[in-house]
Amino acid sequence: MISAASLITAGIIIQVWSLRPGRAGARYALQLPAIFLYSLGGSLVLFTAFPESLSEGRALGFSLSGAAGFVAFFMLSSLGWLSRTFSRDKAEREVRRLQAENRKLAKRLTLAELLGDNVETVAKGEKRKLRVVGRRGRFVGMVSGNLVTVFGVDVWVNSENTRMEMSRTNEPTISAVIRYNGGERDGGGHLVNDLIASELATRMGDMVQVAPGYALSTSSGELLKTNSVKKVVHVAAVEGEPGSGYRPVRDLARCVHNVLAEIDRLNLSGETLRSVVMPLLGTGSKDSDISRTAETLIGASIDYLGSHDSSKIREVYLLAYTSIQQIACEVALEAEEQLMPNHGSEIV
Repeated sequence: MISAASLITAGIIIQVWSLRPGRAGARYALQLPAIFLYSLGGSLVLFTAFPESLSEGRALGFSLSGAAGFVAFFMLSSLGWLSRTFSRDKAEREVRRLQAENRKLAKRLTLAELLGDNVETVAKGEKRKLRVVGRRGRFVGMVSGNLVTVFGVDVWVNSENTRMEMSRTNEPTISAVIRYNGGERDGGGHLVNDLIASELATRMGDMVQVAPGYALSTSSGELLKTNSVKKVVHVAAVEGEPGSGYRPVRDLARCVHNVLAEIDRLNLSGETLRSVVMPLLGTGSKDSDISRTAETLIGASIDYLGSHDSSKIREVYLLAYTSIQQIACEVALEAEEQLMPNHGSEIV
């Protein structure tokens, strides 16, 4: 009787588990093991309590009797009932798909409406990450808010031009934020030792410019003390023309690949770099497409983490500084099929 009770209990646990919302659309297949356990448990109960009982019949061309006959009868009856759930599962999958599509469309509409308004910055940051399907311990996500409020991320990515010339410190760019906050300042807040920009110029050496997507790293200067940033990776994400300004490079996915490859190169040399945050590369120019950029960067991050088994990188975040960028990142993350949904979020 103990064995029968164990089988029936296991069947109940599996059936309850299969009824959870996340199992919608696949309940028929998930309940098959429960049916088998019920059948075995029920037959053990019956023929233990009534050893003289008989059960005979035919199933699939075979004659069955005793416990086998009872099990076959129970399973065939249950399977006949469950076969009707195929249509229900199909309908439920379609409903869930349409609901998800409606949520994405609603956010895209909100994004389109915001594009016509003044851009608002996100005051309070939130960190959200989703696990890459099939890659245990590897995540892609977003951090909303000002970059200087991000703490505990090992690597900051700087979206730079192909000449690797950092922005002036009073310009509203990621490059300027990193340059100013990474340098030594006097009591009045004036930059007195341009640590990161000087090191970047040294790394460039005699090179006037680099190829689009090229990435190289520097130390993080004062950011190590203030934000626990270990390295800054500079990537050539925009290129300029005289009289025309800057525009994003064509292959932003290559930028992501080169950034992550540079971080892994540093890991091989003895660094311990597990997390990285990068801005929406090239979206500061007038020709940028925020939504498409978010989708491209997320997809490229997933591709890299999924194809480099030896990579030491565990978390890749996009930085959403404005409300428009935040919505674009949320839509792109939810639309990505290679990310597990609802992993969680936390306040930065």
